[in-house]
Amino acid sequence: MDLSARTLWPLFPLLLMIVVVCLTWALVYVVRRESDRLALWLQAGALMCYLLAAVAAIASESGSMSAQIHRPFSLLTQILIAWSLIRLWKRSRRSTLAFLNVGAWAAILADTALHFLLIQ
Repeated sequence: MDLSARTLWPLFPLLLMIVVVCLTWALVYVVRRESDRLALWLQAGALMCYLLAAVAAIASESGSMSAQIHRPFSLLTQILIAWSLIRLWKRSRRSTLAFLNVGAWAAILADTALHFLLIQ
């Protein structure tokens, strides 16, 4: 198996789509079923930070921005997702929302691992 950028490149848009779908679905879930404002802000913040990270990463491909500029947005997304998961865990509410956040976080970590594989 060839672990080149040419072979693995289609995985990046797929992982981006998984994260965006999971975070959007989680935001819709919170709006429709939750009354907690903090949960709403956590999900909306995670989605917005990830969209900013995606836009910065796509802009860095053309060379118009630094390749490192998307990392703080991605890190902030992961912090917001972790905060949401901790709140759900403390309340013993392991629901669809937890599943969606774990899915988004797993796709972000897979994207990070894929970058690491391509650098090595």
